[in-house]
Amino acid sequence: MIAHCGINCDECPSYKGTISGDQALLEKMNKDFGDEKTNAIDFVCLGCKYPDLKLIATDCSRCEIRSCANKKGIDFCATCNEYLSCETVKPYRGDGSTARDKMNSFLREKYNLASS
Repeated sequence: MIAHCGINCDECPSYKGTISGDQALLEKMNKDFGDEKTNAIDFVCLGCKYPDLKLIATDCSRCEIRSCANKKGIDFCATCNEYLSCETVKPYRGDGSTARDKMNSFLREKYNLASS
């Protein structure tokens, strides 16, 4: 699964831990990114594109990028007319050298948004 921002969920420890049943990965995510109010179950995640927030890691369910994409009815930020000027997704736009950057460039070209 590819998230709205272009992150490959297959590389996310929360996603990997959930789909493989690896409790240790979820516990590590809680240790590294949780707080005194969270536990490993808060990091259970099947990817951010589901409307049921219980299927998404608690932190990801509050993601501004996810919220924006859902409000606009788009699957990927790269297909939005405002992508290049968007401050919310700016941290996820790279210098064009990563696989994610190239994928987003392909999407923009396919949607005829390459220069807009």
